[in-house]
Amino acid sequence: MARYEVHGTAKASPAEGDWDPILATEDAVEATRVVHESEGTFWRRLLEDGQVVLPRV
Repeated sequence: MARYEVHGTAKASPAEGDWDPILATEDAVEATRVVHESEGTFWRRLLEDGQVVLPRV
């Protein structure tokens, strides 16, 4: 089963080290919902099994 992670950053032009983990789950629907929220972050990104799927949302 795939593992999904959502990371977020408050920086407008983030470097690789600027991303903070928000969620780790095996539920694709939950990960997709969370990546599209914007509370407390400027950008969010979605990873699937360690690979970036959505780089900046």
